[in-house]
Amino acid sequence: MNAKTRKRQLGIRRSIFIVVFLLPILICFSVFYLYPILMVVISSFAKWDYTNLNNMQMYPLNQLFDNYIYIFTKYPYFKEALKNSCIWSLCGLLIQVPIATGAALVISKKCRGWKLTRNIYVLPNIISSAAMGLIFLQIYNPKYGVVNQLIKLFNPSFQDNILVVPGWNMVALTCAYIFFAGTNMIMVLGQISAIPAEIREAALLDGAKGWTLDRCITLPLIKSTLKTISVLSVSAGFILYNEVFFLTNGAAGTKSISFIIRELAVVSPRAQYARANAVGTIQILGGLLLVLLINLIFRDRKEERR
Repeated sequence: MNAKTRKRQLGIRRSIFIVVFLLPILICFSVFYLYPILMVVISSFAKWDYTNLNNMQMYPLNQLFDNYIYIFTKYPYFKEALKNSCIWSLCGLLIQVPIATGAALVISKKCRGWKLTRNIYVLPNIISSAAMGLIFLQIYNPKYGVVNQLIKLFNPSFQDNILVVPGWNMVALTCAYIFFAGTNMIMVLGQISAIPAEIREAALLDGAKGWTLDRCITLPLIKSTLKTISVLSVSAGFILYNEVFFLTNGAAGTKSISFIIRELAVVSPRAQYARANAVGTIQILGGLLLVLLINLIFRDRKEERR
């Protein structure tokens, strides 16, 4: 047996091993992720509501986009929900990611009490979003909530619930989740801890200190992790649901895309599954677009040259 034959057989064995190793994962992905996604997309071009719950019917070609036309032109809350979801995605990128990164940089200095600070910052992420929603309902309570008491210091006549005041309710709803970035902070902190000590020592010998050290050494070396938490934060903002449901129930202009999917498929007495899936398809495409934009933002210069 010559060397080429042995090399070919080794390559075949390696390929078989990789396929066998990945097969369970591929099966699970296909059954629990790929198939449902395909069904969501396909059913968005069909008639499927309370009149034919067990007999989904595909629209003819001349009516194929009827569900999308209804969502964009007739359904009154879609544009509001799309705008809000995009705003929350932008807040995730511009507020949550810098907060998580800044907290990780500070904690990585390992000043006195850094372990306690880290655990306290992570604690809200351990609590369920339902429990956090109930906590913030009390914080925003118009009678005895902390927020209203602070507002009354400047406006004694204020008696409204801030969660139903247009404009301010978006700020209040955003504040109920945007500052809780403990998981992202832990990811960044772990990557900072993995930076070799020799690199830091060399930078210190060259005179780099404080923010200069973080800006020129630490941040470039954890760029991949920053990209990851950016994707997570932007995606979480785009599919925000629990906070909307528990705090405002979508009232006064605070609906999200996930919230109107529930309204169409569950709350509506007409059980508009196909139209809900049309919104779900738009949400999937929007999420993919956001991930693409994050990849473009964090693209390396070498890749740009290529």
